Amino acid sequence: MTEQPSAQIWTQLRADRPHVEDRLTLQAVMHGDEETAISMGVDHVGALHLLIPVSRAPSSGEPPDLNGLKVRHRLLETGRYLDLVAAPSHEAVFTPFCRQVIEAVHLQRREPWAAVAATIRAWQSAWRQSREFMDKATQVGLVGELYILRHLMIACLGAQAVYHWSGPDRERHDFVSEQLHIEVKTTRRSRHEHEISRADQLTPPTGGQLLLASVQLEETIGGDTSLATLIDDITSLLRTDAAALDTFLAKLSALGWTDEMRRSGELVRFALRHVAIFEVDEDFPRLPDDFDPPSGIVAIRYTISLANLPTLDVGEVSELVRLSARPD
Repeated sequence: MTEQPSAQIWTQLRADRPHVEDRLTLQAVMHGDEETAISMGVDHVGALHLLIPVSRAPSSGEPPDLNGLKVRHRLLETGRYLDLVAAPSHEAVFTPFCRQVIEAVHLQRREPWAAVAATIRAWQSAWRQSREFMDKATQVGLVGELYILRHLMIACLGAQAVYHWSGPDRERHDFVSEQLHIEVKTTRRSRHEHEISRADQLTPPTGGQLLLASVQLEETIGGDTSLATLIDDITSLLRTDAAALDTFLAKLSALGWTDEMRRSGELVRFALRHVAIFEVDEDFPRLPDDFDPPSGIVAIRYTISLANLPTLDVGEVSELVRLSARPD
């Protein structure tokens, strides 16, 4: 079987992907020392493409979209193509799938539309929806984390901010550096009230500082914020750093995000009400560090109100974030 596409080439194409819609960064697929007429490419949002020259449109229409895979008939200046499109998070499945398609079309000289249809049938279980979409509560929490990642962390640290995002790793706090941790709490309430789900969640790091970012959202079909809009925005900001972008997409995948949510009725839209950041100090409402629950209590969940607590200035918080990432 052909050795292309490969992860290395996808990464190179992703680093050079275009800034505008309807454009692709392309590279011819090689089979040994031979350049084939088939191309692999990446578009402006990082989606993966395999373009196969065809002489006609599909006789029975384009196949239905599968989980993470689309088949399109595409007209470019250079001709007519069968365009296989996959979300970045499906690269591990898309790559060997494409290799099998290339072998069928280039080596076996099979008709492209028929070859792709047969390959899809053989791989259909790999593309079938295998998990439920994110529930509403999960989307609310992730929107808050991505908002802080986009508007605070990346604004201060650039692409390196992705490596400080620890929420997908199930750590105690959502953003972690050596001297500064940030916990993000998101609510649809009209007040800064949040549920704390573990006894040590508001415990500052040893020798360091803990901030709590409180994000208020309103769920509305007219909202201009969703997981999709935030992911697209962050992806655009990370496009010049392929390693950081790959890390970001891997973290999203670990959380259960799939691009199929964009076309589903499960994606929730929000309007941003308010964002406030607080220092978790001795006056902050939380369980004391030496709190020891009675024997037999295995979980604690409580609600805090941040009303009347002083908030930190945006400039002050930004400076704390920048200082926390500087090497000693």
